[in-house]
This record gives sequence, structure tokens and C-alpha cells, in this order.
Amino acid sequence: MSRRLLVLSQLTKPTHQHWSTPLPSLCNSARLFSRRPVLQIRRTMASFNDNNSGDSGNNNNNDSNSTINFTNSAVGSGTLQALKANVVDRYWNDIAEHFREPGFSTFVKENSSLVTRDREFMRKLLLAVIADRPGQGDILPSVIAKSSCDFFTSLDKAGKTEFLRLLARDFGVLQEDVVKAAKQYTNCVSVEPESRALLRAEQLLRHSIVPGHNKFFDRVSRLPGGLKFLIDMRQDLMTILHENRSDFYLAALSESLKEKLQSWFVGFLDLERLTWQSPAVLLEKITQYEAVHKFKDSHDLKRRVGPGRRVFALMNKSLPTEPLVFVQVALVEQLSSNVQDILDDPSPGHANPAETIKCAIFYSITTQVGLSGIELGNFLIKRVVRSLKLEFPQIETFSTLSPIPGFRKWINQCQKLGQKLLLPKEEPVVAQLGRHNTALDTEAQFNALLKDPITFLDSERMGKIQPILTRLCARYILLEKRRHLALDPVANFHLRNGACAHRLNWLGDTSDKGMEESFGLMINYLYSLDHIEMNNQQYLQDGTISVSSRDPGFESSLVYAKTDKWCN
Repeated sequence: MSRRLLVLSQLTKPTHQHWSTPLPSLCNSARLFSRRPVLQIRRTMASFNDNNSGDSGNNNNNDSNSTINFTNSAVGSGTLQALKANVVDRYWNDIAEHFREPGFSTFVKENSSLVTRDREFMRKLLLAVIADRPGQGDILPSVIAKSSCDFFTSLDKAGKTEFLRLLARDFGVLQEDVVKAAKQYTNCVSVEPESRALLRAEQLLRHSIVPGHNKFFDRVSRLPGGLKFLIDMRQDLMTILHENRSDFYLAALSESLKEKLQSWFVGFLDLERLTWQSPAVLLEKITQYEAVHKFKDSHDLKRRVGPGRRVFALMNKSLPTEPLVFVQVALVEQLSSNVQDILDDPSPGHANPAETIKCAIFYSITTQVGLSGIELGNFLIKRVVRSLKLEFPQIETFSTLSPIPGFRKWINQCQKLGQKLLLPKEEPVVAQLGRHNTALDTEAQFNALLKDPITFLDSERMGKIQPILTRLCARYILLEKRRHLALDPVANFHLRNGACAHRLNWLGDTSDKGMEESFGLMINYLYSLDHIEMNNQQYLQDGTISVSSRDPGFESSLVYAKTDKWCN
């Protein structure tokens, strides 16, 4: 049987009312709803109890005896979660049955394409969720909110774009109300300072700058699965916004939802270590969400959560099967320079971990796309460091082995803009390597070498081009900025968390993705526990990037990068 989506038949009628004005048609529907007794959760619990009474021979349908005693049930936590989910499903199904009466209609999800092109229908559905109507209770708004979620999920990309644009444009901040409230507040400040009228004007001004779509987010967040829906909605929104960068309304909607998600999650997350004994749904989710180094198979998964490795996730109690952000850690004897050594190690365990584990390498951090821009990774790393320090007090080094995803893209951009990348002493080296292209200047020869796959298969070529790419990578990491912060997104993430740039690793990632993004270069960002706060403050204040002086190669590259910066 196809899943049906509840909508009010009244919503199909045209209207030109303001979104904050109660709709008479909806009030009439509420009166229709009130003709029959209000459905209570006890009815669902009673039906659940009847279906699960088994052979007890004591099936009692009275409400007074229909409550399930979970405390005395001999069930495990996994079974209990399944029981609760079943109760919630039955509850919503019963509500759906209750709303099948005059004044309400349904449409089949498979045929929703007939409705998606109707902008007015979308607007009225959103209006029904957002508008405040006195005396309507909590059930009706919840049902309509759930209907709007199911409706959005059924849409294709074009339909979702239209839905989000309507939500952003028609239910944003009402500028006329803000101007009016601001004038009233200004008048009160000059005429009635320190009065109750000023307090009321201030409250009105605060209320006026809250966008209407915040009410949609609030109501959806209270639904079962509502938070996950909003995370996925923001993922869709970010994809659409990437293709419509100049859309002011969509950008404002994304920021509003980001602020809401941040207020709901930051400070309300629990750190959980995932092992091979963790629920299968959690392990399946990390394989699905992993964005840095994809899992090959179940054996790869088992190795990454097994001895000598750790996977930690931040979880929210309302989303027990959703790892919001997770990090993979390798426990090793010395600082790692190649990620394939970590990923392909057949037996990463330690016979005597108390003596051989000296370094914790964070080699992958993944955040759900819908939570991008929310400072969850910062909390995760700091809590993981504390947890590992308690388990392995002998660990001396906490470091990352990080990709440099924007390096090749930056070089391509510089070459398109005609920027000079080579130092005078590097030009003869490139000219010798590109001697077959004598018609090109050295910069063009360098560009051709980087695009030629043979360059990275020939050890002699690689040996000569390595110092050039390493110097350019140091320049990219340390000196190329967006505003005053690092241009590279991974560098910016770790540096604002208080890490310092430690070492560049040539051919640190020889996978197709690694070669495509950064010519195989990777970098270690060092988390020195005594300097994290100072590094964080300096970086956020003026963009100062701390560099470890332990690695001569990186120091040399830094000197070249500074020289290059002044030369250009």
C-alpha cells in the first residue's frame, strides 16, 4: 500500500493573506477535528499491548489496564528501542486514520509530481505549519508539519528548490515590521527611557527580526525524526545554494537553519567509541558517511574499529543511530607520513600497547554534510584527546595526517590568471624536464608537466619536481588566505582548533583521489596540548599560523614560500 501524505483540502483554495494571519479555513478544519474525541497515546499503547499479549490468555482492552510496563519486561535495550519505534509508528497511523473525515483529503506520494508545480499549494502548506492559530492544540500543527516533511522528501531537485525558495522568500524576516518596530523602539528610547513601554518595544523589535521559517524549523524539530530531516534538508539546501550562489534568500535560510542546528547540538552531544560490537546500524552509517577515505569492505571496517585503531563519534540522545561527526584514529609508534601505511596495515594491533603506542594520528574526520560550518569537529577532537590521554597516558604526540584538497585547484587557478609560480632558480629545472616542448615558456612547460600522468610515474622527474611542489604547497597552506584565514578548508579547520602546521609529506596519499587533489602531498597538523589555546587565539585574531620547528623540510619550504611571496 502506498504511503499517503495528509493535507488539508482547504489548502488548495487560493488566498492572498499575510503569513502571520490566521486562516479561517484552517480554523474551520480545527472545528471539524474537535467533533470527535481527541485521540490519546493510551489508545496506541492499548492496541500494542493487545497485539503482544501472546498466550497469556488475559487480553484486556480497557484503558485502565492497557499500559505497558517496560520496567518489568525482560527485554534488552535494542528490543526496547524497537518497541518504542513501533509505538510511535502506530501513534502516527492512528492519527492518520482519525483525520479521514470531511474537510480533509489525502494524495498519494507517487502522484505528488502533479502538485509539485503548484507554487500556491506549497505556500499554503508552509503557511499551515507556520501560522499561529489560537485554540488549535498541538496535534493539528504536528500532523501538518509531518505532512510537509513527507511532501518535501517526495520532491525532485527542482521541486525542492522551489519549496526552499518559497520558505526563504515568503517566510523570512518581514522588513516592514522590523522598520516599524525599530521606529517605535527609537521613540521610546528618547521619550520614555527606563519604562515598561521601552521593554515592550524592545521585545517587539526582537520578535520582528526572527524569520517566519524559524517556526517551521521549531515545529519539525519536535517530530519523531525531525532533527534528521532538518539535517538532510540543509544538505539539499547547500547543494542548491552552491548552484545559486547569488541567491540572498537561500543564503539567509541556510544561515538560519545552521544557527538552529548549532543551538540544538552544541553542548548536548555525547562522545561514543564505535567498535565491532557497536550496533550494525551505526557501523553502516559511518561507512555511508565517510568522506575522506572510503571503506573498501567489511574487513576494512573491522580493521579500522579494531585493535590499534579507534573510531569516536559525537551522538545526540534524540538521534541514537546517527553519528553526527566522527574521527578515525591510528595508534602508532611514530609520526605517520603515508596514509596507505595506515589503511593497508593488516595487523595494526600492539603486543605491548603501553610501551609501543606513542602517537595518536587523526587520519579522517567526517561531519554530516547538513552540519557543515557548525563547530562540532572542534569539540570532537578535544574530547577524543582527553579520552585517549586517560587510556594511554604515555602518548606524546597528537597529530593529524590530513589531505590538502584545494592545492591542485589553487595551482590551476593561478596558472589561468597568469601568475608566476616558479622561482628563477627553478626555471632551468623545468626547462630541462620540458625540453620536448621548447615552443612553450617555462610556466607553460610546468603546467604541461603537472598535467602529464607520466610525470608522477617517472622517479627522476618526481625527484626534480618534488621541491618545487613542496614549496608551492607550503605557500598555499601558510600564505594564501581568504580574508585573514587559511584558504585551504582542512587547514582552516585544524588551525582554528589550535593546531600548528608541522610537516609536509611527499606522496603521503598515492590514491587516485590524493594525486588528483594535491599531487599526493599530505600534511601533519600537530595538537600540542600546552599551546592549543594560544594557537587558536592568535589564528582567529589576525590569522597567525603557528609552525613547528622540528621538521627541517617544512622550515625550508616556509623560507621558500616567504621568498616567493615577496618575489611576486
